[in-house]
Amino acid sequence: MIPEPIFNSYLKKISWKKIYEREYGVQYSQAAVGLLATATYHFPKTSITQVIIPSTGNNTAFYIDGKSWVELVEGLNNAYTNRVEDLEQYEKQFLFDGENYVKTARRISKTNLQKLTNQELLELFLEHDEKKCRYSVFAWSAFILNNYVSDKATTILDTYITKFHKEDQKHEIYDSLFTPEKRAAILQLQYEVQTRRGKLSKKQLEDLYEQYKWLSCLDIHNKPWTKTEFKQQLKPFASNSTKQHTSFSKIIKGFDFSKKDLAYLLMAKRFVYIKDARDDFRREGVYYASSLFTEIAKRMDISLEDISYVQQQEIIQFLTSNQKTSPHLIQERKKGFVIYLDWRKQLVCLTGNEIPGALKLFNLLQQEKKSVELTGRVASKGNAKGTVTIVHGVKDLHKVKVGTILVAVTTHPDYVSAMRKAAAIVTDEGGITSHAAIVSREFGIPCIVGTKHATTLLKDGDLVRVDTIEGMIIKI
Repeated sequence: MIPEPIFNSYLKKISWKKIYEREYGVQYSQAAVGLLATATYHFPKTSITQVIIPSTGNNTAFYIDGKSWVELVEGLNNAYTNRVEDLEQYEKQFLFDGENYVKTARRISKTNLQKLTNQELLELFLEHDEKKCRYSVFAWSAFILNNYVSDKATTILDTYITKFHKEDQKHEIYDSLFTPEKRAAILQLQYEVQTRRGKLSKKQLEDLYEQYKWLSCLDIHNKPWTKTEFKQQLKPFASNSTKQHTSFSKIIKGFDFSKKDLAYLLMAKRFVYIKDARDDFRREGVYYASSLFTEIAKRMDISLEDISYVQQQEIIQFLTSNQKTSPHLIQERKKGFVIYLDWRKQLVCLTGNEIPGALKLFNLLQQEKKSVELTGRVASKGNAKGTVTIVHGVKDLHKVKVGTILVAVTTHPDYVSAMRKAAAIVTDEGGITSHAAIVSREFGIPCIVGTKHATTLLKDGDLVRVDTIEGMIIKI
């Protein structure tokens, strides 16, 4: 029997909106649903109408009622990005909570966890969870606000571009505004390698590895790069130069911006870095927290990968009363899970044969996509032709060869080495300040984002042309 969802009474009225598709485990997915429903101290308008379902491969997809999504975005905008002063306070708290989370995880990693009792380990787990959640609300709100802020900034820019007849410089102006003022970790790593033209001494390579090996830690079940993997990641950085951008301070001299509009544009430029840095804090925190989860997993007689699929409450139960989670249940969750809130606002996690029934009940059965015109937003200019390589997650990156068209749901730091090989990049998700957009502009690679259906309408080996004039991907 499927537990009744909290949104059961208005299921027929719900218009589901897909927000993301990722390789997240149960713990992170439950945190997302729980925080968006309960963190009233951060979200002016919370939402209980959410569900996470299985998607392609090992990915999960997050859906929310469209009306709830609009209210969520508008509430966050009114609270944090309507005025420059509000963003300044937001950024200050974001940096504090992000650094505090990483600092806590780092301290835990230096603790002799093997000598702790289960009760002492529980106290550390709860402390870590509290710091993670305090930071995660910013990871979520920055993700939610990102497209809103960049779209509004683009609208402001477009008005001035038309007024001052700068249409021929449009993409250069966009590049200038949406290039972050500070480099997130992966771009800083690239810079470090390129300034040395790839000629790193043994010590320099060792230092960089120690500084950035955590970049692959998307979730608890993702391991840090090995030294061999790290060297592979660096290879494309050494052989390519980055695109040079005109500074925004120079660009604005050609416009007579109003004080209010200029303030918003500068705020949007700062927000690009916030959006990128949120992922850096999370990944570094996950890396340092792995020692804690490794110790808990050892006591539960499961692997570190498996514990990513154990619910928070199940960890608490084990450390409190030695009650273990069924290994069979964990394996079922690794195949796919559905997460939502029941009528008591308790998190529910369904697996196996329960999933089809839940998807039918929630009106979320996947329908076959009909062939449609494949368009999106131009994030980086240029044209390219080549064969498609579909990337649903990290496990598919090895398929990307030099000159192929990389088609992905989204991209993140693990993808950068593969992105440098690509002739063009196309994503289902994202906007002009997404990871794919920023990295593509940095590399000078043609990129179209936000196509929604590229990974389902295209297949490996398709010959396509990526047209960044029209924002179209055309099968040849």
